Amino acid sequence: MDAERTGGFAQLRGHLQVIETLQRMIRAGRMPSAMLLVGPGNVGKTTTALALAQALNCTGQPGVGCGACPPCRKISEGVHPDVAVVSPDGQFVKIGQVREITDMLGLVPREAHRRVVIVRQADRMNIEAANAFLKTLEEPPLDTLIVLTANEGHGLPETIVSRCVTLRMGPLPEDALRGLMAGKVPEDATDFALRFAQGRLRPELLTRAADWRTLRENMMGHLDALCGAAQGDSRHWPALVEDITKWCGGDDWRFALEWLESAFHDMALFSQGALVENLINGDHAGHVQNWCAAFADDAPMRAWQAVLATREEMVVWNVNKALAMEALWLRIKELSARRAA
Repeated sequence: MDAERTGGFAQLRGHLQVIETLQRMIRAGRMPSAMLLVGPGNVGKTTTALALAQALNCTGQPGVGCGACPPCRKISEGVHPDVAVVSPDGQFVKIGQVREITDMLGLVPREAHRRVVIVRQADRMNIEAANAFLKTLEEPPLDTLIVLTANEGHGLPETIVSRCVTLRMGPLPEDALRGLMAGKVPEDATDFALRFAQGRLRPELLTRAADWRTLRENMMGHLDALCGAAQGDSRHWPALVEDITKWCGGDDWRFALEWLESAFHDMALFSQGALVENLINGDHAGHVQNWCAAFADDAPMRAWQAVLATREEMVVWNVNKALAMEALWLRIKELSARRAA
């Protein structure tokens, strides 16, 4: 956070249209009782909701948020008695959490000009919680704002969505992301991080960007060798598969699969005439072009789907990683063999 960006709306980067809409609502005195912020993960939905809470309760710069007055400080520190943030308990937002919200809303606000309750990942409410929460939205307390956040393609019941004013938040622009990454990501890894952030401030990229950039370079070499072995002399294929399978079973296997997904997706787009600058791995277009030469027709798309399936098996179903990866390499070999044939 820059020195000039101390709190409220001033601390936000990107999402200018959303900020302007919120400020118009505040100036007009037409803040709804419930709001839904929808967009990809890690683009600042919760941060925006907290900035709105500051703007509504700020005594230094009302309607904007100064970040320095007691209400702003308490909100940023998470200790304001009338501003609550609710996150999923495990996989879901549960009915017990909704009941806690209901109990809080039944009390008179202690300090706030407008009480704010933020429900993060509201699309992960279980059925009982969603039904209970609907009753709160049907009879919202006075001087209270309920803000729900949900990912794009959310699964919230229409009965809840219809009672909220919905604002959509898209990916962060590159200049905003670059500013947020400054001082947190090594300069020589920033361009890599921006490509894989895809408009989202992913926390793991902030801490692992340099390591993952090196990992990607290794993966590119492995994929070069795999494509070459599949097309030509395949005597080294078993040893190569064994080596890369063990390597992908390490601590960074999630990114290894993410990168493979990006590589085959890039190949599918490139083979359909996509511009190099639009590819995630566009800074290594030569590699992408060489990989495409090993696959015919719709094979890159099929390989991409195979990687997605493998990710689901390993992440959701917790299958044996070595066996899943070996099966994936065999599928890739099968698909690349079509071009050789």
